[in-house]
Amino acid sequence: MNNGNGNHEKTGGMDEFVLSGWEKKNNLLHLPPVMLETTGDRLEKIVRLLLQELGLDVNDQHFRDTPRRVARYYREFTQGQRARPEDILKTFQSTSSALITVSSIDFYSLCPHHLLPYGGKIHFCYVPNGRIVGISKIPRLVHALAARPVVQEDLVENIADAFMNVVNPLGCAVKAIAKHDCVAARGVKCPSAAMTTKAMRGIFQEKQFLCLQFEEAVAEGGTCVR
Repeated sequence: MNNGNGNHEKTGGMDEFVLSGWEKKNNLLHLPPVMLETTGDRLEKIVRLLLQELGLDVNDQHFRDTPRRVARYYREFTQGQRARPEDILKTFQSTSSALITVSSIDFYSLCPHHLLPYGGKIHFCYVPNGRIVGISKIPRLVHALAARPVVQEDLVENIADAFMNVVNPLGCAVKAIAKHDCVAARGVKCPSAAMTTKAMRGIFQEKQFLCLQFEEAVAEGGTCVR
């Protein structure tokens, strides 16, 4: 519940939130639900103060609504702090033991070092162990876990661990290729640099041929013209 100054207090019901084992393992913060935007929004006031500290005229037509926009932006990019993989990954019984790949999942996340966005493509595959997942749930999992401040190295690990813990497949693999605004627009200023990270779990750590099949499936997915 909003207490009038932009903060929330736990009042039971929907504001109560219990950390799952996955969240405890991965050190996710327990944050309250995303606050609704109000005229007394504390985050908007903080952004307004930031603009003023930078010497900008907050009454200028181009900055007048900036605090509201920036507050909404940061809430969108941090709502994944409350993600519960077990609520996302709906499964079905199946006798399939074939490699299942979902490639070219567009994603954006937030660099925790500079609070700048990074994004690109995530490719995911798994080998079932009696249960399969609805195909839309895999992009949903990616988007949920990406919507928070997290380094790319940890993001692929988190996706793999969440899937393994909830679905219990024989194994899964995650590959992310992304470009980072903190590298492109500041510091080294190298916009062409791309970063690739991978996480392998279960049978993918034991059987190299499955990793090769994963890469082949990703390449084939890139030829889809629909």
